Amino acid sequence: MLSRVLVPLSRVAVGRFALGVRGFGASALVSKTAVKAAAIGGKKPAATKAKTAVKAKSAAAKPKRAAAKPKKRAAAKPKKRVVAKPKRVAAKKPTKSDLHEKVINSTRPIVKLPKQAPSAYSLFIRDRWKNVEPREEGTEQAVAFAAVARETSSAWKALSDAGKHQYMKQSDALRSQQAQAVRQWWAGVDRGQVALENQRRRRYNRRVAQKLVKGPRMPLLRDPLAPKRPSSAFFLFMKERLVGTTGPISETAKAASAEWKSLAEAAKAPYVAKAVAASAAYKTAVAKYASSS
Repeated sequence: MLSRVLVPLSRVAVGRFALGVRGFGASALVSKTAVKAAAIGGKKPAATKAKTAVKAKSAAAKPKRAAAKPKKRAAAKPKKRVVAKPKRVAAKKPTKSDLHEKVINSTRPIVKLPKQAPSAYSLFIRDRWKNVEPREEGTEQAVAFAAVARETSSAWKALSDAGKHQYMKQSDALRSQQAQAVRQWWAGVDRGQVALENQRRRRYNRRVAQKLVKGPRMPLLRDPLAPKRPSSAFFLFMKERLVGTTGPISETAKAASAEWKSLAEAAKAPYVAKAVAASAAYKTAVAKYASSS
């Protein structure tokens, strides 16, 4: 009987204990759910609100930084234009004709003759100017060139014949030495270079005649050792007419020219024969001189 009564009581106690446990778990679950709901809804717990208040006070205590001024942008420098350098074209090699024209048009002499011997007057000037002080502008001892030249010229005119003869003798001795030096120079010079120099001088004289260049005409180089060209029949006749004439040569030459034109062929024949013989002798002498040189 007692056992029948205790068994139901034990079952009732166990059931209540289970309900208590279930209630504790449900309350715990309810508290966690409430925290989550508050977080989602924007409500923070008390601790979180306190921290937020502290941060707000610290932010208010700090002074606000001034807004940074915008930096000025430096003006962009203009880009330098790179100019493309022209391509170097290989220079063409000058031809023989180009080199020839360059040499002929040059102002530099191709060959140089020995210096000419000074004249008697040049030697006199040299002696007179040995003691002349150099000209210095702005000084009391300045000597004008023109004044010295006039003084030297008047002194030469006043010089005696014996005094002039001394200078002439010195000049003749120097000229003989210079003539010998010229012969030696012509004996060893390249004839092709002499011909080229004469071409250059002819080109220069042509420019002087056209007034493209200022200066005197340049004489052509003549070999003093070479045979001289013979005279023509007319010049042989002219020489005969000029012998013994006292009047102006120009008038005598005009008269001789008119007379030569009026002469018959028989009268001209002796002069023509002499000219032909002289021309034959000249050709033989030129051939001999060319073979020797």
